[in-house]
Amino acid sequence: MSSGNASYRCSISSSADFSDDDEDFSQKSGSLSPAPGDTLPWNLPKHERSKRKIQGGSVLDPAERAVLRIADERDKVQKKTFTKWINQHLMKVRKHVNDLYEDLRDGHNLISLLEVLSGDILPREKGRMRFHRLQNVQIALDYLKRRQVKLVNIRNDDITDGNPKLTLGLIWTIILHFQISDIHVTGESEDMSAKERLLLWTQQTTEGYAGIRCENFTTCWRDGKLFNVYITKMNVLSNALTYLT
Repeated sequence: MSSGNASYRCSISSSADFSDDDEDFSQKSGSLSPAPGDTLPWNLPKHERSKRKIQGGSVLDPAERAVLRIADERDKVQKKTFTKWINQHLMKVRKHVNDLYEDLRDGHNLISLLEVLSGDILPREKGRMRFHRLQNVQIALDYLKRRQVKLVNIRNDDITDGNPKLTLGLIWTIILHFQISDIHVTGESEDMSAKERLLLWTQQTTEGYAGIRCENFTTCWRDGKLFNVYITKMNVLSNALTYLT
């Protein structure tokens, strides 16, 4: 009996010592108060995800749900904008995209878009099996690579499977290459990327506005002032053209 009590006391003591050590380690490592982005489920250690489920709470807390909601709204805006841009070009060959993620999966609309933008004629597979879809998307990707377009972690199966993030990334890359690369700005250098030329053009366009300076395409746009500047300049330009005509 006494040996059992001793064993029981030893068990409690060991458990308490382990908990204290674990808590001290957690405090030292900062895991008890992670940064907001670190609390997203896919950033949490496995034991933290399990702890949330055991406690009966949602895997996502309110702050995390807000982050995902904002990201989802941003993706919806990008999807709508990119779809309109694609259709402006596809209408030249009497084609149309309704759902960006679905209508690029077989590769045909993607190849047609590149043909319209470049003036080149690309080969394509006519079958409807998954193999043919993958092959058509690969034809488009290989064509972009031959034009020195940098594709980061985008594979043919990503587009064929309708991956939203990578589909948006691919279309943005195409826009950068075929549209923004045509922008020529005073003071540009030959080794400037399309994005760098666009930023330079943006800076020159907003020059002269007090307190307005475009240093990037993220934080500088958050307060809405840059948008107001461009809306004002576009209205002035539109009125001037109307007067001249």
